[in-house]
Amino acid sequence: MSNIHVIHAAGGIIYRWVGVHKPIPNGSLPTDHAAQQASDTPAPDVPAPDTSDSNTPASGIHTHDDSNSDTSNSMTPVSQNPADHADDPFAGLELCVVHRTKYDDISWPKGKLETNESLFHAGVREIGEETGIKVGMQSHLQTTEYDLAYEGKSSTKGIKPRGVRKTVDYWIARPLDDATAQARQNPFGPVYHADENEISDVLWMTPREARQWLTRKCDKELADEFVRRVKNGTAFATTFLLVRHGKAESRKSWSATDDLRPLMPRGAAAAYALSREIACFAPVDLYTSPWKRCADTIGIYAMQSGQSVAEEPRLTEDAFADDPDSAWEALYDEMKHCADTCRAAAVCMHRPVIGGMLDHVRELCIDDSVAKLVPKNNPYMPTGHALALSLIATADGPRIVDIQKVGPIVY
Repeated sequence: MSNIHVIHAAGGIIYRWVGVHKPIPNGSLPTDHAAQQASDTPAPDVPAPDTSDSNTPASGIHTHDDSNSDTSNSMTPVSQNPADHADDPFAGLELCVVHRTKYDDISWPKGKLETNESLFHAGVREIGEETGIKVGMQSHLQTTEYDLAYEGKSSTKGIKPRGVRKTVDYWIARPLDDATAQARQNPFGPVYHADENEISDVLWMTPREARQWLTRKCDKELADEFVRRVKNGTAFATTFLLVRHGKAESRKSWSATDDLRPLMPRGAAAAYALSREIACFAPVDLYTSPWKRCADTIGIYAMQSGQSVAEEPRLTEDAFADDPDSAWEALYDEMKHCADTCRAAAVCMHRPVIGGMLDHVRELCIDDSVAKLVPKNNPYMPTGHALALSLIATADGPRIVDIQKVGPIVY
């Protein structure tokens, strides 16, 4: 069996709503892409955008823009809360693509992992570098794989494979408001703009336009999958992080009360590293059991981001043992608030409490394929790790459409 070198990369589809979308002007993109658009396969069944307001500035082609508040090309700000677009989510919906100078192609923003970097972090960082847009990760969309020789090519015909495979994980990503972006900057780390020789243009397009202009077939298929999720109501999910505290001192070696038992040094290291991963989702609301090992785990992210943490006494080990229904009520209320308000959130709890919650969590999953992602066996997840639950609001309460494992990189 031959050894095949694999390059790992990550990226995403960024979405926003605007008042009135302006089509990409003719002649704005390279001739090759104009020819490609004319001969492309039909776009998915998406309603044509409203372009009737001639007084609205065109979105057109944008170069790098540091502003995250540019979520409307209308004089009147447009709500970015998906709930406000539930009746017609395609009205004013735009997706972000980039024109890469090296390959002369149109693609989703993406890039390779750096040393000691997770897929989550690479995706957020690369999106920021290539577009200038600060985003928070939501549901995982798809993983694509291809030979590196096909990078930037609309057809693989006549191209000899290089034997180097590239896998790219894509997420749905939401632009952050200025306050949230500022809060998560410190725990996330620096993001630098891509060189102009790498990215020449950043463009906002309707899903229909994006599918027509994207160069590679697998990128078009990502557009199709995104549209499918918009239609079935699962595209715009909000992240709720279920965090298990870092490794604590053992009960046998601890002589004081259990609520004061602290993190071990390696537990504190994992909690510190986990805060970098939590930042990829940019939670706005932070909750914790008031016991020290939980409060200190989520407290590292809170300290770095300058956010407050709400303590929930019903989520301690003792409170759960005394009244598990009350503990679930507390967690459910936090999840419902997250889904209803579209505010990403994180809660830090204990292993026994997490174990008692997971059967309830499984019942909230939208289908069996998602329910199978809920851990079944004790200890459910390692210390200092998290589960990212993607929540949507429904008439029957929050529902989970995706579950992802999140872990620290300690080295």
